[in-house]
Amino acid sequence: MVPNRCNLLGLNLSPTPPGSVLGSTHAVRSKSWQASGTYPHSPPTSLSNLSLLADMGAVDSISKLAALLPLPAVVLWRVLTTTHAPYNKHRGMKRIMGDAALRYIIRTLSVAQLQAQFGSTLNVYTKWAKQVKMPVVVDELGDDARLLWLGPKRLDHVILFVHGGGFALPPPNSGLLFWQHVRLEMEKKGVEPGIVMLNYSLWPSATFPKPLSQLQRAVSFLLDAGVEPTHLQLAGDSAGGNLIVQLLSHALHPHPDVAPLTLSAPFRSINLLSPWVGLLGETPSYAENDGIDWMARSALVGLGRHIIDGFPESYRHTFAEPYKAPAAWFSGVEKLVSSVLITVGEAECMRDDILQFGALLEKNHPRVEVVVQPGGFHEDMFLDFDVGAKVGMLTPLIVDRLVA
Repeated sequence: MVPNRCNLLGLNLSPTPPGSVLGSTHAVRSKSWQASGTYPHSPPTSLSNLSLLADMGAVDSISKLAALLPLPAVVLWRVLTTTHAPYNKHRGMKRIMGDAALRYIIRTLSVAQLQAQFGSTLNVYTKWAKQVKMPVVVDELGDDARLLWLGPKRLDHVILFVHGGGFALPPPNSGLLFWQHVRLEMEKKGVEPGIVMLNYSLWPSATFPKPLSQLQRAVSFLLDAGVEPTHLQLAGDSAGGNLIVQLLSHALHPHPDVAPLTLSAPFRSINLLSPWVGLLGETPSYAENDGIDWMARSALVGLGRHIIDGFPESYRHTFAEPYKAPAAWFSGVEKLVSSVLITVGEAECMRDDILQFGALLEKNHPRVEVVVQPGGFHEDMFLDFDVGAKVGMLTPLIVDRLVA
């Protein structure tokens, strides 16, 4: 079992790995690798998500160990002082403890320390595949980009997932478990999607517009492989949501260094889960929810300043922080996508940025749905899969919208 965040407390709160679901794959310029052994482009050491303390032997820094020694006491204090807070009324004890541990880690460790522990997106994926007994299926796209299939490779209906992590970190294991759950729930409703994740280059080795170029390359690859735009759904959390919005901006206002995006019809849908549409933490919800949301304002703003430095000034209020874009920036977006779902937590730091962006998009598209989860945190739906908690309101809603 791949350990999750709460193993660092010495508690076995990890969910039981879902049952094995195997399927046939289509050979579309793909390379299948066994879920064990040595993989190309992989560093020698990585962890699958924010469970950086699950294996203490991987922590080679005394400073990191010292910084995290107070963690059990911090978690206990949060349990005692926040269990009955209004934003926690729908959460069980495992979620409250897991959220507290994650909040402390994010506030305590630097981006560089987190990067040193995580390793590559490819390693996260291969460990996850081994955990859930799935074949490792990879499509190499060139330019250090690849598609990683999260289950059977199907081309009649595809969900392209663009992971978050502040443009700097690979996806958490919980995010991959979430998408496996979504696939299984969709299959129960008679829809069998192929879900595939983009492995794009991370900061600081890659800056704008390289990740955007890699996403354009992924979409073009799928279209060239025979996927119809009307059967292609894009989904992204946090920075991945930002990257999808960049793709819309690029289609409407082409970047000269990125290949054009040509669609014969609109995408079936775009699904933005807590999208990071403002990098500098300037709206009131950052102060209001700092210390409540697991994602710390200081972490967001600190990393956001580095990320936005990679954008030329003329692209910062449109591609980098689309909630600041002019009212007509997304004019014509209805020709690119049939419907848009945006989810946001009431108690997350990014809330006001996301709501402003949703209002901007609604002015330019007739089918934009913005769903606010009461008491929800950043990427709240993923956190349930960290600790094996009962899924919240957003998970079945996302499933329903993807099936519709």
